[in-house]
Amino acid sequence: MTRWGRLCASGTVAELLAELRAVAEAGEGAAYDRAAALKALGGAGPGLWLSLDRGARTVEGERSLAAGEADPLRLLLAAMERDGRTRQAAVEGLAHTGGPLVATALALRTADWVDPVRERAVGALALRSAPDEAAAAVRMLLRLRGRRRAAGALEAYREVLAAPEARRAVRALAADEEPLTRRFGVELALELGEFVRGDLVRTALRDPDQVCRRLCAQRLLELDPDQAGRLLWARSAAVRELAVAALPEDVPAARLTAPLADPARIVRAQARWRLYSRGEPPALTYRRQLVRCGPQSPPRMVAGLALGLGECGDGTDVPLLLRLVREARTPWPPVVRRAAVRAVGRLAPREDLLGLLGPLATDADPGVAREAFEALARVAGEVPPETVWFGRTRPEPAVRKAAERLRSAQRQAQSGHRPR
Repeated sequence: MTRWGRLCASGTVAELLAELRAVAEAGEGAAYDRAAALKALGGAGPGLWLSLDRGARTVEGERSLAAGEADPLRLLLAAMERDGRTRQAAVEGLAHTGGPLVATALALRTADWVDPVRERAVGALALRSAPDEAAAAVRMLLRLRGRRRAAGALEAYREVLAAPEARRAVRALAADEEPLTRRFGVELALELGEFVRGDLVRTALRDPDQVCRRLCAQRLLELDPDQAGRLLWARSAAVRELAVAALPEDVPAARLTAPLADPARIVRAQARWRLYSRGEPPALTYRRQLVRCGPQSPPRMVAGLALGLGECGDGTDVPLLLRLVREARTPWPPVVRRAAVRAVGRLAPREDLLGLLGPLATDADPGVAREAFEALARVAGEVPPETVWFGRTRPEPAVRKAAERLRSAQRQAQSGHRPR
C-alpha cells in the first residue's frame, strides 16, 4: 500500500488533510506525489469524503482560490472550505473538468448548506454521465440520500441517466462492485427496459447481490413464465421461491419434489402451498418420496424431505423419520440424520420425546446431538441432569450452547416460569 493509501485507510482526517494541503501547495516538483494523492482519493469510499468535508471546516485559517485555478487537487480541497464563496468558485472550476473524482466532489456539494453552491453543483453534475463518472456520483448521492439538503439530487441525476445517451452508464452501474450502486443500476436498467432476456437470466442466476437477483427474476418471470423451471436451480432461495410460485397450476407433484426438499424453508413452504391450493396434502407426497429413498439417494434431498415432513406431518410420521436416524445396516449421512432428528423433535408427542431423543444427546455426530438437545427443550424438566452435564462438557461449541439453553429452560421450569 502506498503512503497515500495508508493515509486514506487510517481514517486520521486531520493528518490526511494536512498532507493533501501540503502537496497541493508544493511546486511542480510534487506532480508525481499530487497524482498519487488523487489516485488514492479516487479509490476512497464516500465515507472518507464526508469525513474530509467535515474536517476541512474545523481547521483554522481560510484558503482562497486563485482566479482561473485549474489544478484538480486544489479545486477539490477548495470545494470543502468553510467559506461559501470559495466553495462556489471551486464548484464552478470543477464544472470545466471531468473524471470520477470531480463527479464525487460535485455530488458531495449537492448537499451544501449554501443554495448557490448546491444549485451549481446539481447543474454541473447533470453534465457528468460517463460510466466512471456516473458510478462515482451515484455512490456519493446514495450516501447523501437521507439528508434534507440533498433532497431531490439523486432523483434529478436519475433523470439524467435515463436519457438515451447515458445507457452505457446505466449498464456500468448495473455491474458496479458496490452493492447499493449495483442495485440502483439494476433498478434503473429494468425501468428503462435496458435488460434483454439474457441479462435477466444471467443476473437472476449469478449476481452476488440478492436484491438484484430477485428483481431480475421477477421481471424475467413476468416476461416469460416458462423460465420458472430454469430458475428452480438458482443459488438464491428468494429466486427459487419466485420460480416455484410461477410454475403452472397443474404442475405434477413429482416435479415439485426438488422444491419440497429444498434446503431453504421459504422454498419448501411455497412448494407445499402449491399442493395445498389444489387440495393435495403435501405430507402424502413427502411420505411417498421418503419411502422411495435409499442409500443411493442424494443426501441433501433426503434431508430436505425429512425437514419438510417435520413441518407439515403429524405424530404418525415419527417411525418413518426414525428410520433415517437409526438405520443400522447402512447408516445415513450426518446431514440426513440431523434433519430427521429435528423433524422428530417437532412431531413426536411430548410424552415420547425423552425416550426417542434422549439417547441421541450423546451421539457421536455433534449436529445430531445439538438437534437432540434443542428438541428436548420442550420437556426440559424431564431431562436427567447427567444428560445435560454430558452436553455441557462436549468439546463442540454448538452442542455446549444447546445444552446450556436446555439447562436454562430447566431452571426457568423449576422457578415456575415458562421458557420463551
